[in-house]
Amino acid sequence: MFTLPGPTQIVLAHEDGKLIHSGTIGIRGPCAPSREEWLGLGLKKAQALALEFVLVWFGAPFDAATGGEEPCWGTWPFSGRAFIEVLAHWKHLDAAAFNARLGRWGVDVTLGQPAAPSSLTVIDTEQGRPLGGREALSLLGKDARLFAALAHAGRERSAQLAQLRFIAEKTLPTLLARAGQEPPAAESSPELALTPRMLALLLHAELRLGFRGSAKLAALAREDAGRPRAEEHAAQRFAAELYAFGRPREAAEVRRILYSPELATALA
Repeated sequence: MFTLPGPTQIVLAHEDGKLIHSGTIGIRGPCAPSREEWLGLGLKKAQALALEFVLVWFGAPFDAATGGEEPCWGTWPFSGRAFIEVLAHWKHLDAAAFNARLGRWGVDVTLGQPAAPSSLTVIDTEQGRPLGGREALSLLGKDARLFAALAHAGRERSAQLAQLRFIAEKTLPTLLARAGQEPPAAESSPELALTPRMLALLLHAELRLGFRGSAKLAALAREDAGRPRAEEHAAQRFAAELYAFGRPREAAEVRRILYSPELATALA
């Protein structure tokens, strides 16, 4: 148990030598962003439905965090460069909230420019000097006080929206381009139907497997585009490949997405 000013109680644990905060703020519920706030991200209804579904069932709570040399934070969860970018966008969105939650503890970020990425600085109180880059990330992931403050920050509404906005503005457009959202090269080549279910499958692949996973699924889906039950066929092929390569959990999750009634409604 770690007590922050307020007082606020943050329950931390240790797993494999790392600080852990399992999280308390889910994607749905009274402490989560409203439907209007979701749509305010600029997502189409199908995209919002797919993203919410994936984060609810396969993501982490907004205030979840894992420590260590390269800490993870938030619902995706974010680490490394993405983690710093989310913090920077949060400060840009709501500097007062950022400073109240993290700035008071010596954490600061500078929003990047086209020629330079965002940067993170953390004050090392023991040495009395600012740390940047990997040293700053490591201190955030190992200092219990800073780590508790990071977990607490995920309960702030503007921090939650910064997490969602990063996915909406950075992750999703990349997936759409990879899936062949641009017009096909040949007129006879059918476009991939980006239904809520297909979007959820692509987001899940990116979340669980990264670029190679989502790229593989997109390639399979493009091969089957235009065929009867193309979406189901591509997803089943993908699940079979995952199972064959020793990823039975992810294979089962793909099939859960494929047959979930939550994604059955066709939305524009």
